[in-house]
Amino acid sequence: MGKKVKVFSLVVVIVMAFVLLTGCAQPAEPQQPSEAPQQPSEAAPATTAPPETSPEESSSKVVIGCSIQGNQSTFMQYVVAGMYQYAEENPDIVEIKVVYANDDAVTQCTQVETMIQEGIDALVINPVDPDASSPAVDACKAANIPVITVNTTVNNDYVAAHVGSDDVESGRLQMERIISVCGENAKVGYINAVIGHSAQVGREKGYKEVLAKYPTVELVAYDCGNWSGDESMQIVENWLAAGKEFDAILCQADCQLVGVIQAVKNAGLLGKIKLAGMDCIDDIMEQIAAGNVDNSIWQDGVGQGYHSVRIAIDAAKGVAVQDYMIPYEVCSVDNYQEYLKKIDERNALAAKYF
Repeated sequence: MGKKVKVFSLVVVIVMAFVLLTGCAQPAEPQQPSEAPQQPSEAAPATTAPPETSPEESSSKVVIGCSIQGNQSTFMQYVVAGMYQYAEENPDIVEIKVVYANDDAVTQCTQVETMIQEGIDALVINPVDPDASSPAVDACKAANIPVITVNTTVNNDYVAAHVGSDDVESGRLQMERIISVCGENAKVGYINAVIGHSAQVGREKGYKEVLAKYPTVELVAYDCGNWSGDESMQIVENWLAAGKEFDAILCQADCQLVGVIQAVKNAGLLGKIKLAGMDCIDDIMEQIAAGNVDNSIWQDGVGQGYHSVRIAIDAAKGVAVQDYMIPYEVCSVDNYQEYLKKIDERNALAAKYF
């Protein structure tokens, strides 16, 4: 009996303890969401916002490196303006990076190597020198990056295509025009550009081909003006001081012709000697309109820049490309008004970027 009481008492104690414990425990309230998500601690890695364009869109955008001799030449500004125009019209497919070599081939090669390291899909190069700029093309070849030359050429077989105009043709057109207005017994002076430059080589070849057809035309004097108006002015001043007589003086570029005009003017011969240049820059167009210059060869710099980028995109995508040549035209005292609209459009575009 005593044992039964003890066992019963123990059971009662256990039951009461269980009831007390369960009675004291409150049911858990459901967790309410916080008003704002918990901020990560300073040690937590920050999240990166998604890019505005998808990876597919980014990968489809071609990056073109553009290496230009220099930006001092008005004509080369037209070429670069054409590049920018194409990029601006096609922002979803191309990005261009333009650098200027300051007419130094070593600088050009270094800049191209830097662009390769930064990541470009194709290179458009306006070579400073046909030989000294060749290592830049070699660097692209080693990186499997296609190369397009624009306006001037380089001695390297890796180049996929050239965009420009036929410099031999320009030399022919210029000399043929002068002979047509001065006659087959004309006495002419000729001022070259930088010797060995691809434009210089081609233009000289062209005018000599014409002279070979007209043996009675006399080449009275010949010198190199190095794309410089000041040097060209000094050359002509020396010719005239030495008593040389000319029916015409031809220059391989308008930037040289600016100095020649001043030398002829100082000698009181402006309008008496036929003068000719190339590129149709504004200063020379004004002189053509005034009758002080006979002609300048029209070269579409904007078109060259524009199509060089277009073709470089194709080359970067593995599309077979070929040379794209834009014909030269003779702009003279006889037809210069036909070019005024073209020139206004070209100048407006260049002013947008320079």
